[in-house]
Amino acid sequence: MIKKQIIFLAFTVSATQWVISAETNLGSIGQTQLQQDTGDAVQRTCIGFIESGALPGTIPLFDTCSAMVLTANELLGLGSSDSSLGLSTDQLAAALQQIATEEYAATESIANEIAANRMDSVISRLHSLRGGAHGFAISGIGHLGTESLIADKYWNRANESRGAGAGDELLDNALSGFATINFGTGDRDSTDSSDAFDFSNSRLTLGVDYRLDSNLVIGGAVNYSRIDTDFDKRSTVTGGNVDTDGWGGVLYGTYYRDQYYVDGLIGYAVSDYDIKREISILSNTGAPAISNTAKASPESSDYTLSVGGGYALGQGPVSFGPYFRASYMRVDIDGYQEQGAETSGLNLSVTDQEWTSFTSVLGVEYAYTISQQQSVIIPQVRLGWVHQFENDSSEITATYINDPRNNRLSVLTDDPDRNYFELTLGISSVIQDGIQLFANYDTLLGLDNLSDHQLTLGGRWEY
Repeated sequence: MIKKQIIFLAFTVSATQWVISAETNLGSIGQTQLQQDTGDAVQRTCIGFIESGALPGTIPLFDTCSAMVLTANELLGLGSSDSSLGLSTDQLAAALQQIATEEYAATESIANEIAANRMDSVISRLHSLRGGAHGFAISGIGHLGTESLIADKYWNRANESRGAGAGDELLDNALSGFATINFGTGDRDSTDSSDAFDFSNSRLTLGVDYRLDSNLVIGGAVNYSRIDTDFDKRSTVTGGNVDTDGWGGVLYGTYYRDQYYVDGLIGYAVSDYDIKREISILSNTGAPAISNTAKASPESSDYTLSVGGGYALGQGPVSFGPYFRASYMRVDIDGYQEQGAETSGLNLSVTDQEWTSFTSVLGVEYAYTISQQQSVIIPQVRLGWVHQFENDSSEITATYINDPRNNRLSVLTDDPDRNYFELTLGISSVIQDGIQLFANYDTLLGLDNLSDHQLTLGGRWEY
């Protein structure tokens, strides 16, 4: 009982004499707002154990938080320090980073990455359909206008030899399908809200569509995506990873006439997350060090709605024009509880999370048709200005599962980049018998902390 009273006295003194921007002794050791908030929550957790009558050595979480608080006491020369870990100020601040919720802020970036990229293949398919694409396609690359389209130029030339019209050929092949395979990579720099991480992703999309007439097409697609995320290892971060698998479906349509077009799509998907949070707290004394891996497997669902349109200009082999797209997206991640850190008591219970995004894109697209005897080659480029209206900073909250007071740990996600650019560079070729080969590169420009690169390779053929 005496030991508990000494510890409690240290808490109360630190709360009145050592307050900087933190509220507690341990919190004042933090070097960022996240670390200070975490230190405050950990110290309040210890107070809750003391007031509930818990005894040292009986509850792992109580022992862990006590060791960290007593270490702060020793560094500040205040209160009891008989069970100190003997850490330096930097080492104790790093320990606060280890047990904070910053890794969960990364789930927002990952979820948005999956939901946004899931639409890319379908948008490319819509461009291809406006070019008169039919038959079975591997990837479908975007084309513009009515004067320099791959499909029109190539198929019209074939139709002329047998006296048929392009429109008849399209309606003769009203049902068509497509498949895309995509690979990407990127990284995010560390911020006060999130540790740095690298990611790689892959995606497979399969779809079918039906041409109701020469200007209207509707269709649907299913897709599978995977993204692997690894947190960088550094002095305050021991690593960890988030692996995600997701399945989704999309309904889409496009209407085009003369030189303008209108698109629309709606999608829904579910994803499974496999989260591993590495925890390492050093000890420079006889007290045991802490090394745990907290694991969780939450699920999420996302909803996407996108509409767009454009106008094609050009003459001869050149085609260019403006385009516009507006997209709304919502991602819901279920609440979950961690397992695996029972020996330290640092398993977290994380609340539900919800993010919304509403973006507009205004840009210009350009294509140039190079006709050869046995093939048609089209280089193309698309550059758009993206503006984010939503996706504001949000608070992710969690509590330690065994905390008697359920003291809240929280982290604010980063504010979004309000303005940035999307860039697409591509080249496609239609060779004899309607076989199409292509390469497509997509990236985002002007983001403060995130880089994203996507590569799509493939081909298409008629049937």
